[in-house]
Amino acid sequence: MPVYPCVKCNQMVDPAAHRACPNCREGKPLNCSRCNKQIPTEEVFEREKLKTKKPIFCLECGEREEVVKCGLCNLNLQRHQAKQVSNYPAAKNYHPHCLRERQKQIDRLGQVLVPMLLVGLIVGGLVGKVQMGMVGAAAGAAVGAGVFYLIVSVLKNKLSPK
Repeated sequence: MPVYPCVKCNQMVDPAAHRACPNCREGKPLNCSRCNKQIPTEEVFEREKLKTKKPIFCLECGEREEVVKCGLCNLNLQRHQAKQVSNYPAAKNYHPHCLRERQKQIDRLGQVLVPMLLVGLIVGGLVGKVQMGMVGAAAGAAVGAGVFYLIVSVLKNKLSPK
């Protein structure tokens, strides 16, 4: 396990093994690498994951600096740079530009909805007329429009970030 110098006496402290400095008994022997706040070893962010000597963070800075994956492009980003679309604790994180691009795609699908309904009406009407005459044309148009509306709605729902 990596060891870090005590802020008071400069003696080495192991965050996983020591609760206080073994030399001077300082209760907050470590400094956060980001905000420089003195912290006890229990407040080191993810101390159980410290395998090599690297910067240590307090709980607030550690969460802010944590590396997460974008839910759309699957690339790394820091949590403070990420956007979330819901307040759910396990909600996915997104790059702001990935989220904007996905919203543009969803908006385009919304613009395609009315033309797709018209295509569904025409195709369904033609199929219904050929199969069953005028009554079939009306029924086919309704079914065709419904099917095309359902397809676009499912696509919008599937593409929406959660």
